[in-house]
Amino acid sequence: MRQASRAAGIGNRGDRLSALAGKVAIVTGAASGIGAAAAAALAAAGAAVALLDRNGEGAAARAKNLSGARAYAADVSDKRKVEDAFAAIARDFGGIDVLVNNAGIESVWTIERMPEAEWDRVLAVNLKGAMLCTQAAVPAMRKRGGGAVVNVASIAGKRISFSGDSSYTAAKAGLLGFTRHAAFELGTHRIRVNAVCPGPTLTPMIERNLDAARRKSVEATIPLGRWVMPEDVANAIVFLAGDGAAMCTGTSIDVDGGVLVSNGSPYEEYFARRR
Repeated sequence: MRQASRAAGIGNRGDRLSALAGKVAIVTGAASGIGAAAAAALAAAGAAVALLDRNGEGAAARAKNLSGARAYAADVSDKRKVEDAFAAIARDFGGIDVLVNNAGIESVWTIERMPEAEWDRVLAVNLKGAMLCTQAAVPAMRKRGGGAVVNVASIAGKRISFSGDSSYTAAKAGLLGFTRHAAFELGTHRIRVNAVCPGPTLTPMIERNLDAARRKSVEATIPLGRWVMPEDVANAIVFLAGDGAAMCTGTSIDVDGGVLVSNGSPYEEYFARRR
């Protein structure tokens, strides 16, 4: 039987503790889940971190535990609020080097019943929000001679979403397209743009919504034998933000434990049909 274990946090890796020293990083959707893990990992790697979330109180609670971090409240789908928040961050920290576009929402409508407003809401946060935040970060990054943008997409953008709906799938597929296009367009400013594609990730929302039996059944479809943890995704984000990925742009890293290659087949079923 394969052993399942939690991912080691970035702070346990001494060789990376100063990988982003002197850099200023913004993480959107930083109050919980992957965003909170990314903020902690970036801080552990030496970056000064701005935690941006519509839930300002949640972001502030996370920021309290990170040295030099500050929290900002903004809805990433609102251009004016994004511009004001990014101007404040650039002023408070002296610049911007890294942007993690993580803020995202889901909905669960079928196409036949999808309200237009619901489609617009998901696309506004998950896709337009990443564009608005990137747009707001570019001037500050250009002043620093370059930067790194990491978009948190999903393996749903490469197949479909099972927990969300068509709006989520469309938004994440669009985010991968935006990643490629932005990488080309912003490369002339030495701004790298990449994406991470998480698979089944055990966030607090999943723990609330799925009982133990359902979580175990999902785990059985993951070749590496356990759920993806937010820290696993955060580790990939730190890599793409740092100099180790200096010549990586327009690409994506799947952090899914092998789900895409497994085609959803449990090991027991796979091996039962083979000698």
